[in-house]
Amino acid sequence: MALLELRNVTRRFGDFAAVDNVSLSIEAGEFFTLLGPSGCGKTTILRMIAGFEFPDAGQVLLDGRDLVDIPAEKRPIHTVFQSYALFPHLTVGENISFPLRMARHHPADIRKRLNIALEQVRLTGKAGKYPYELSGGEQQRVALARALINRPRLLLLDESLAALDAKLREEMQVELINLQREVGITFVFVTHAQVEALALSHRIAVMNQGKVEQVDEPARLYGYPRNRFVADFIGHITMMAAQVEGVGHSHLHLSVAGLGEIVTPLPQGVAAGDKGVFAIRPEQVRIGVQAELAELKNHFTGEVHSLLYQGDVSVYRVRLPNGATIEALLPNSAPGGAELFKVGAEIKVGWRHDAGVFLHE
Repeated sequence: MALLELRNVTRRFGDFAAVDNVSLSIEAGEFFTLLGPSGCGKTTILRMIAGFEFPDAGQVLLDGRDLVDIPAEKRPIHTVFQSYALFPHLTVGENISFPLRMARHHPADIRKRLNIALEQVRLTGKAGKYPYELSGGEQQRVALARALINRPRLLLLDESLAALDAKLREEMQVELINLQREVGITFVFVTHAQVEALALSHRIAVMNQGKVEQVDEPARLYGYPRNRFVADFIGHITMMAAQVEGVGHSHLHLSVAGLGEIVTPLPQGVAAGDKGVFAIRPEQVRIGVQAELAELKNHFTGEVHSLLYQGDVSVYRVRLPNGATIEALLPNSAPGGAELFKVGAEIKVGWRHDAGVFLHE
């Protein structure tokens, strides 16, 4: 049995369905992420799990028990918000131990569990500090420690890294992964940041307009998106209108207007004559001279349209004969090697037969 189950959950605000007949299963010990654009329903789902909102239809089950009649404060669930919601007049130790003191735990038990919590989030020695004396990352860890000290069955994180700068955010991502592994508590994380979701999660539910588009492991979401929305929302991708000309044992033969034939992996449920798009990630695309790409099944002539230097890589946008623009990544491994191909240069662009994916319309 899954630890947490949403069964056909719907939540409406007037005529607007913020969550529309959503079903999800989340396993014990899992780091599960709800990912999607603003207004897709992910935070509403989190609030229904927490008990701050109630579904108009469907069930939210924890260990098989419907939570609908259990008030938020009685649920074995804790939420960490983007604002951290620390008490400014209380010390770090008082903030973290606050839930235990409200529950009237014995002082000796509070001290013991506080020391364990401080050690878990690497704040040993800072129990006497006040929130204003801490960095953003340390304040985040205080909020996490306060959430974990009650040993909840479930920890909900609502855009809880969004307020941090980019470098600190990366550091906290690593800490969150390590912390979740150490404590073994199920995390349900809400974010609109795709890279963050891919880095942190065991599984991700991609949401759009109140519905779940796909639930999968990060690598499968990225490499095998189920539809155009997921493909476009997760990372960068080039898409071109295509038609299936032939279905082989393990590959498709696609026809792209103005470009010709493309060979790509065979997905399920595809037949000759089907229309859709061919989608490919920038890191799967190679650019170079004719001799370098001649062994690739798919290779075409193009013109460098633009170049974006990003430090570790350069992003080339190459215009193809059919007018489409395809992105390619080139690592900047050599100093001064950021501009191997000039804008306007004619080059070859290609990719392997097992790269890219065909998606139905």
